[in-house]
Order: sequence, then C-alpha cells, then structure tokens
Amino acid sequence: MLQTPTLSAYHPTTAEIDLAAFNENITKLKKLVKKSMLLAVIKTNAYGHGTVRIGEEAVKAGAESLGVTTVEEGALLRENGIDVPIHILSSITPEQASDVVRYELTASVFSIRLAKAISEVAVKQRKTIPVHLKLDTGLHRFGLEPHEVLSFCEVCYELPGLWWEGVYTHFSSVDEGDWETTERQFNLFIDTVTMLDEQGFNFAIRHVGGSTIAIERPDMHLDMVRPGVALFGYQPAARQRDIISLKPVMALKSNLIYVRELPPNTPVGYGGSYVTRTTKKIAVVPIGHGDGYSRALSNKGKMLIGGKRVKIIGTISLDQTLVDVTDVPDVTEGEEVILLGEQGGDEITAEDVADWMGSIVDEVVSGFTERIRRVYV
Repeated sequence: MLQTPTLSAYHPTTAEIDLAAFNENITKLKKLVKKSMLLAVIKTNAYGHGTVRIGEEAVKAGAESLGVTTVEEGALLRENGIDVPIHILSSITPEQASDVVRYELTASVFSIRLAKAISEVAVKQRKTIPVHLKLDTGLHRFGLEPHEVLSFCEVCYELPGLWWEGVYTHFSSVDEGDWETTERQFNLFIDTVTMLDEQGFNFAIRHVGGSTIAIERPDMHLDMVRPGVALFGYQPAARQRDIISLKPVMALKSNLIYVRELPPNTPVGYGGSYVTRTTKKIAVVPIGHGDGYSRALSNKGKMLIGGKRVKIIGTISLDQTLVDVTDVPDVTEGEEVILLGEQGGDEITAEDVADWMGSIVDEVVSGFTERIRRVYV
C-alpha cells in the first residue's frame, strides 16, 4: 500500500480551500433554484478543489446529487463513503459498464451498445441501475439527435436492469448570453421529451443547464440544475454579478524563496524573454507550469507581495516563476505571496488570471495539479 510521508515542513505553495464560502455559495444557489434539485458538478478534481472533501461538503450543504465526468471519479467518491446519486456527465465505454454497476453510478447513455452492456452486467449482479438519456440539441459533442431518440427507446427502454430515471441536454451558447439559440435548443428538448412521453417513454428527471441557467433562467430549471463553477465562487458571466454574489473558495499562496538584484541589460529566465532596462530586484516564487500555473502568464501575470501588485517577468518554468519586486519596500525571502486571494486591500481573482491567460476561470482553478497541497479551512 502506498504510504504518504509525514514531513516536518511542506512545500510553501498551497491552495487554501474555504469550506464556509463553498457552503454559502451552495446555500445561495439552492435559494435560486427553489424546488428543483441541485446536482453539484465536482468534475476534474472538483475544479481543482479536491474531489472527496468537496463532495462530502456539497452533500452536507444540501446537494441532492453529484456530477462527475469519469467512472474513476465516481468510484473514488463511493470508496470514500458518499452514497448520494453520482451522475457521470460524459461519455463512457461499454467496457466500463461493470464498474458503473458495481459502484451504482448513473451513466449518461446514448448508444445501444452501452445500454446493452450496462443491462447485461446489471442483470448478472441482480441490480437495477439508473441511467439518463442524453440528447444533442445543438452542442454536437455527444448525445442522440431528436430524430434518433424514438427508435433508440424502442430498442433500449425495456432492457432489464435499467431504470431510465432522467433525460437531459447541454446547451451550446448559454454563458455567452445567446438566448435565441438557447431558447431554440430548450424548445427542441421539451418537444422531444413530450413526444417520447406520448409514446410511453417516461423520464422522471429532466435537466438542461448548469450555473448560468441556475442563476438567470428559472423557467429552465425543470426538475434539476447542474451548477459547476458557481459553486466555487465565480459567475460564468459578468452580467450575473447583479443577480447573485458568490465567494471565491480557493486562495493560492506561496512564499518567496530567493531575492536578488540584477543590473541593467540582464536577460532573465529561459530564452531571455525579459531583459532588465534598469537595476531590478527580482524574486523567485516556487510555482511553475508543472503545478498548473500556466506558461501563458509569462510576462503578463501579476501576484501580490507586500500589499502591492508585482509583475511576472521572464518565461515561467516547470517549477519556478520570477517576479519584479523592485517597488516592494524591504522585501525579503520567506515573504508571503498571493497568487489568488486578498492582501493589503487588493485582490487577485481567478477571473484576473484567466484574462491574463486569454482563457476562462474553469481552466485556471481546475488546472492546478496534485503537487499543490490543498489545505481546508
């Protein structure tokens, strides 16, 4: 069995996870969705916050079910004692049917081959397994198109060992506020489900949307909503800040490990992408793209040191990032660095980092690797 070493001191870069903020975010979201069930999407290591601990907290805070994207994530939650419904919100292979049944996970099904595989294993294990039919209403990633669903249900709906508990879709343009496209996809979903119902193919739980639908469109809440990034303190779109106030759950902190002064015209870091124009004081922060701190932040990003924003200089390496601390008075090795969070009346958010990267919040927070120790507070 793999043993985790107990150390007298740890690497200084840590992600502090504020469980009170997480609980508060869920409470606010549940008030918005009212009678609809809340499925807490904790895929990709709970957006970098830690699958098991966040899963436990989500259930405590009132989430009726959890959403993941792999069988491995679902099995991990089950092995750690979580017994609420766990939905796999992505495609899986028929070869994974045995573990889906073993761990009693709720699979997304849109292929006859997969439906038959789960059915066969469920019968062997003498179980009835909930499954959700996935419809493609315009994202064109995976799922059955509306013209395919009737023939699919005629083949698969009565397969033994399957309980067709739900049906759902995933919108393509909701975060962008493209309501014309979203409403067209929503109406297509409703029309398709109504047609199936009239043909005797019934589904108890209908769901279509995540954070944006939960926040902005109560008319589309249906039986269940699937918020993801909002759980962790970020609205998918700036326009939503007037509707709901959320608290970032993750703070990313470190300490300076080296401070030095360099003369003018000195190239800094790999490739010399930054050259000092004047005498500069630079410092080393022990985080790099091996930790999931994106190389795209090279010569663009900022951190907080001594209550001041300092610029990242040079190319971020696998393990270290260099910053210009010339304007930070009395800066010393060991001084606290804030990469996400508040210091001295200023704050750097994952939205800031995403803007510097040219990306989105999801990539920022979910990208931090296991090498960064999570501390729950």
